[in-house]
Amino acid sequence: MTGSPVINHLTEHLKRSLVLISGLDRGSGFFIAPNTIATCAHVAGASGAEVTVGWQGRSLAGVVRWASAPGGRGQVTPYPDVALIEVDLPDGGHRSVWLDDHRARPNTELVAAGHARVYSSAPEPVTGWYTHRGEYAEMIRLTDDLIEPGMSGGPVLNTVTGGVCGITKAARMKGQPAAGGVAVPVRALREIMPAEEYRRLRRRQEDHHRRNRSWLLLAGRLPLEAGTVAGWAERELRLILGMLPAAGHDELFDDYLAIAGDRAVPVSHRLHDHGDVVAELAGLPPADEPFPDLLAYALHRARSADPRIAAQLTQWALMAAPSPDERELVQSRLAGAVPAGGDGDQRPAGVPSVLVHVRPSGPDRQRYRCEIWRHDGDDLSPVETEGPDRSAEELRGYLRDRLPGLIRRGQAEGPAPMIELVLPADLIDEEVERWPRTGRNPWPLIGQKNPVVVRDQERFELDPVEPEDEEILVNWQARWDALAGRRIGGTVLQVDCDERRDETALYSELELHTVLGAVVLPDTPRQRTALRTVLDVGLYTGVPIMVWRRSGCGGGDGVDHDDCAGARLASAVRGALAESGRDDVPEQIMRLRNQAAAGGQPECGNDLVLFWDDPGRRPRRSPMTAPRGDAGG
Repeated sequence: MTGSPVINHLTEHLKRSLVLISGLDRGSGFFIAPNTIATCAHVAGASGAEVTVGWQGRSLAGVVRWASAPGGRGQVTPYPDVALIEVDLPDGGHRSVWLDDHRARPNTELVAAGHARVYSSAPEPVTGWYTHRGEYAEMIRLTDDLIEPGMSGGPVLNTVTGGVCGITKAARMKGQPAAGGVAVPVRALREIMPAEEYRRLRRRQEDHHRRNRSWLLLAGRLPLEAGTVAGWAERELRLILGMLPAAGHDELFDDYLAIAGDRAVPVSHRLHDHGDVVAELAGLPPADEPFPDLLAYALHRARSADPRIAAQLTQWALMAAPSPDERELVQSRLAGAVPAGGDGDQRPAGVPSVLVHVRPSGPDRQRYRCEIWRHDGDDLSPVETEGPDRSAEELRGYLRDRLPGLIRRGQAEGPAPMIELVLPADLIDEEVERWPRTGRNPWPLIGQKNPVVVRDQERFELDPVEPEDEEILVNWQARWDALAGRRIGGTVLQVDCDERRDETALYSELELHTVLGAVVLPDTPRQRTALRTVLDVGLYTGVPIMVWRRSGCGGGDGVDHDDCAGARLASAVRGALAESGRDDVPEQIMRLRNQAAAGGQPECGNDLVLFWDDPGRRPRRSPMTAPRGDAGG
């Protein structure tokens, strides 16, 4: 890991969070949340003491808010030797580290930062590389590099997780042969703070990093350890668990024992927060059963949680499962059944459809190539894969003539087939559901009896060999799988009529809420740049369901957006999907179109567009990447 660009960048962030402290002694400290600095008690002094904090050439007045007991004169300060200092700065005026309260694994490479007089008479920021060689009286043993005087109280970065796991305490005593020293794990902060204040501190840190995502984006690029969930997934779990009522140490410890079983090790610090249980479980050796402890904990808490939070916990478990086998285990535990396999593995047939795949035939995007496939509910088979390139108008004429016959042929073999339109963005609002079915009477329309959905042509053609395409495919499949067996109403994100966010802000929103599976837009994305941005970011992050009107709310000023076309649409769609499952959505939207056409639900309009994108419904020549599992139809 030494020399990794990610770790080099994180080390720069580490140094920018550093402060110089003059208190009981001179040493280092670092920001962990807005206006909050962590350091050692032997540097800061006792609770209530005033200190001076040097930061970016400024001298700040600070007060020790909490601190562990000091040592006697001439004695080493006893464990835990940690303190928290408060200063007064504008919110967002400084960087903060990301705290990693996992138990660091032996032989992990660590980076420590602090202040020292190595090459000058004034203290300057320094860093060093160390190896974690086990524990000494709960502390992390650091070897292979020097701990310089003045580094006490500085942060220790775990190069595996990308978070700060410790606070440098002391160098080795004189006369000992090896360089290094010890660091206090950041979990020791639990020892000096009341439970409520500790929980508040953790929420403040999470809020800070939601607004300032650079640290977490870098940490997210580090390789994932085998048998663990991704860092983003763990952070999402902590956010959901944070919505549960506060619990005391005894209840939290019972949770820990329920998951750890005979693998439980003594818990050295009191548990104040559900996130503390997450940290303790993450440090355990793997169980005999190949099922991550954090997934088990999420399902355990879901059994007694409020239904709204329980739904988020179970959806999180489906999203965070690292492999298809573990995702199947989650689903089987939710169903209270043994995982399917062998001769008894019978998946229900999916929705039959006629799939029309349209792609531009050249860079000028003036002509299009069209393929037609039939989905029998289990697999795709070609109907027509060769044909001339056509203009948009020629393509419309061809499909208006061709689709009715394919629909009737499909209906003769079973239920009315769905129409899946895989389209480039410039054709995504095509009114196919309003085309006539043709026949003896001219008035029946395709969309009155056949569900019609649109899909994205570029996402349909992603190549799992390309790393960025693979990432999109995995996110798409994960969000789709997370909707299995769930009511869609609780996963809908409503986009406001006055939407103004840029791509970065929207990406952050969807990354923070990985349980979101559907989006309702107030108007067509073809007419408004802001809504096209929502569509593009939704496609990139894997959102599989989106709904909008071709003539919704234009988002203009002077309009009461509490009761405009966009707000009424969002309310109606949420209501219609409140009890609907993932695979029921096309039928429900078809009913809304019919109700609107009949005058029964005009707020929806019969110009509804449904983007419904099942990653399993693609030709086999474009297989999904291995981590996705078998979505079927």
